[in-house]
Amino acid sequence: MTRTLVLIILASALLSIILAVTCHLAFPEVLPYAVGEDEALSWRRQLAFLTTATAWLSAEFAGILTIVLVAHLWKRHFFSNN
Repeated sequence: MTRTLVLIILASALLSIILAVTCHLAFPEVLPYAVGEDEALSWRRQLAFLTTATAWLSAEFAGILTIVLVAHLWKRHFFSNN
């Protein structure tokens, strides 16, 4: 279980970093909604939002699983000494 959690945490963190860098490099000119924007910029803004949201969700998932891993290791260490 520990190895699986570590691998999932690393994969989630790596996915988050890749998506954040991709969003930063692919969508540097995307700004919040502006009046009169064309359709091409609108779908790019939506794609940038989805990429950023997925990166944040992946980072949060890695953080939550890190807490689960620490709790699992602490519980295993605590009960193995008694």
